[in-house]
Amino acid sequence: MNWLDLVLITTFVVYAYAGWVHGFVSNVFSGGGLLLGFLLGIALAPRFFTQGSGDALSAVMSIVFVFVVAAVGNFTGSMIGRSLRIRRGPGRAIDAVLGAAFGTSVVMAASWALGYAVSASTLPYVSAAVRDSTVLQRVDQLMPQRAGEALQAFTDTLTGDVFPRYLDPFETEIIPATEPPDDKTLALKSVRAARASVVRVLGEAECNRTIEGSGFVIARDRIMTNAHVLAGVDEPTVTVGNRRYDARPVWFDPDLDLAVVDVPGLDAKPLRFETGAQQGDPAAVLGFPENGPFDARSARIRGRLDLKGPDIYGNGRVSRDVFSIRSLVRSGNSGGPLISTKGEVIGVIFAASISDPETGYAVTAAETIPIARAAARAEATVSTGQCA
Repeated sequence: MNWLDLVLITTFVVYAYAGWVHGFVSNVFSGGGLLLGFLLGIALAPRFFTQGSGDALSAVMSIVFVFVVAAVGNFTGSMIGRSLRIRRGPGRAIDAVLGAAFGTSVVMAASWALGYAVSASTLPYVSAAVRDSTVLQRVDQLMPQRAGEALQAFTDTLTGDVFPRYLDPFETEIIPATEPPDDKTLALKSVRAARASVVRVLGEAECNRTIEGSGFVIARDRIMTNAHVLAGVDEPTVTVGNRRYDARPVWFDPDLDLAVVDVPGLDAKPLRFETGAQQGDPAAVLGFPENGPFDARSARIRGRLDLKGPDIYGNGRVSRDVFSIRSLVRSGNSGGPLISTKGEVIGVIFAASISDPETGYAVTAAETIPIARAAARAEATVSTGQCA
């Protein structure tokens, strides 16, 4: 248990006592007002605060806004319910018990909803506490899966427009310790040669957002990137050096967060995959972070994990075979390769830790190779879905 668990338990006890004192009938209005106000605040927050801004102030203001609207709902409901309170008589005991149960249930649901959204926020200390909360983990087990999907718009106001949620909201993030990366890796001829096969991926998504990411050549006229980079984009472009190519999506996997585009006339050498990478191995992250110039960062593999979380849209629950790496991973690195000292691809970058700035994640080559082989032969244009 952590400090947040103590706060939550205290809050539950307070609301249970208040429900006992005021009774079920009165609490239906006060608790119902709280819950309706909370849900209204969650629904309205995306209209007033920029989704995907990644700004901590915007995230804090969104949370405060929800609390204010919930408080107004609670106060209004309390005023209505006060006149209906059962103060005495044979039904008072039952009314008190039901009131305590209802009050506790309401605040549990509200706490879970806020925790679900905050777990992916740009407030690392708070999000870490939420992920490690034993109480919220227990409440999460009682909630229907689709409840979390309904909170996606509000969640977007608390997160940066960087990477999709990569971990279940109440799952503790495991970050294995490892030695710092070795910058000498970047000087290797094999690593420097891989640069020529790394590309910039750009596009206009259907939600009027400009997307940016990286990719790399996997076969003749074929570029691999992340699915969340292409989500909602009908006509992506690929830039190699100073030349821009039109691209066409031929593979789109929102579960593994991998996609492949066909780029006719592409003049670049395919990179090879390597499946033998292990914990502690040196590596390099190649790409175009923040839509800037080409960037190479030394990295080291922290460990290999079976990472469980939602797909790129925040729905369902998928399992990914990934490497946790020690390196700086930024927006725009998405879809870029994790390169071994041999200049071969050992993973595809798809996320950065929200709690540790020196940790990123890459889908392993073992997970990626089957898609690369199938996509190399794919010819039909596929849908890239909606914006992620």
